[in-house]
Amino acid sequence: MIRVRIPPSPTGLLHIGTVRTALYNYLFAKHHRGVMVFRIEDTDKERSKKEYEEDIINGLVKLGIAGDEGVHIEGDKGYRQSERTEAYTSDLKKLLDKDKAYYCFCSKERLEEMREEQKAKHAPPRYDSRCADINPTEAKKRMESGEPYVIRLRVPKEKDLTYTDLVRGDITINSKELDDFVIARAIDDPLYHLTVVADDHDMEITHVIRGEDHISNTPKQILLFHALGWKEPEFAHLPLILNEDKSKLSKRKNKVSVDDYIAEGYLPEALLNFLALLGWNTQDEQEIFSMEELIEKFSLNRVHKGGAVFDIKKLDWINGQYIKKAIADDINSFMEMVEIFIKDKLPSDQTDLIKKILQDPDFEGRFNKLSEIPEALSIFFENIPNYPLDLIMREKFQITPEMLKQVLEKAKKIIGEMDWEKGDSKKSDELSEKIIGIVSELDLKNGQVLWPIRVALSGLEHSPNFSTLMVYLGKEEVLKRLDFALQKIK
Repeated sequence: MIRVRIPPSPTGLLHIGTVRTALYNYLFAKHHRGVMVFRIEDTDKERSKKEYEEDIINGLVKLGIAGDEGVHIEGDKGYRQSERTEAYTSDLKKLLDKDKAYYCFCSKERLEEMREEQKAKHAPPRYDSRCADINPTEAKKRMESGEPYVIRLRVPKEKDLTYTDLVRGDITINSKELDDFVIARAIDDPLYHLTVVADDHDMEITHVIRGEDHISNTPKQILLFHALGWKEPEFAHLPLILNEDKSKLSKRKNKVSVDDYIAEGYLPEALLNFLALLGWNTQDEQEIFSMEELIEKFSLNRVHKGGAVFDIKKLDWINGQYIKKAIADDINSFMEMVEIFIKDKLPSDQTDLIKKILQDPDFEGRFNKLSEIPEALSIFFENIPNYPLDLIMREKFQITPEMLKQVLEKAKKIIGEMDWEKGDSKKSDELSEKIIGIVSELDLKNGQVLWPIRVALSGLEHSPNFSTLMVYLGKEEVLKRLDFALQKIK
């Protein structure tokens, strides 16, 4: 059975890159009817925090991609590295007993001096294996006497190491490019390479799917698998997520925390849809996917090798499509979803009218984020908007004060002779027909009539159709706003 894993470190809030990696692991596992393991790498005691761990767990659970076993399942134990120290110590002892690893007693000063000499000779900075030949019995005595030490892996010399990356093909590295790297600060204080290899073996991970920034780690980890007598999993390295300037995604240029996007009104399903396309695509041009479709179509051979640019406009468009569908599918469920965004910003006693506005075809596709809804709908519930006179008398339409006065007074007369219930969209066509009639009646152009009426009603350069505004403002408010516009030219 295929088994994959997502092992974030709780050293910060849930990162958008972690979500993309978790999603690809989830899709790969589900496509092959396999299992996804969710574990926490918390060996960095100084930077790891419980609140970060909780944020990561809650975030992946909320997104629905936390997997099948791990830290998020009540009762599951042993999925935090801090809970597995005994296993790591046992593996370190095995390596030492088999002479696959050794104690190193070099001081920080000695290592720094060595690096400076190598730098001066333009040589790569590598450990010179000075402690590799210390007799194991002597080394153990020195360690037990309290002398500071680390444990290093004994790396085979001049050996080609080739593995097949499921995204990038065959990758070969010669072991001479590696030094005897540190795998533990002490027998009970393992470091990343040792812990991740032990976890992957003990949890029977068959495929390691992770970011390309781990490519340099893979040879070291394969060497550890071999040293411990274990078969290594298959590896696939995903392209980095980049800013628009092709630099690595950073919080300085983009939001990187998932919470930030959810708080701004991006739907979890839309975020996952967008992230799925950040480094992967299908053979067709489909861009909107249900989770079931993503699972069915996902494959590693369609993952890109090059970096994926985080295009916020694309995310906005995808999110807008999901908002449109959510409104059409179930307006009551949508109102529950958007409640946190409209609370205290739109009147709570106008829920029915808000529902009607959101379902109106003229508002379809107008929202890219839930956070945009209160501002877009505020024109129906706030006081008469103030706006500069030059906006309503837009120069390109060549509107004169006299012309504007005629148009507004004619519109007032038409509205005064009509009656409709606020929110009755069936009245839209009749309102539209009668207002457009002003164009021929006054022998004017469309823009000279429809533009000033729309601005008078909305106070905005961009707004819904004038008849839509009239329907949801109601007769009384429409007349007030037309009067306000007339006052501007007197």
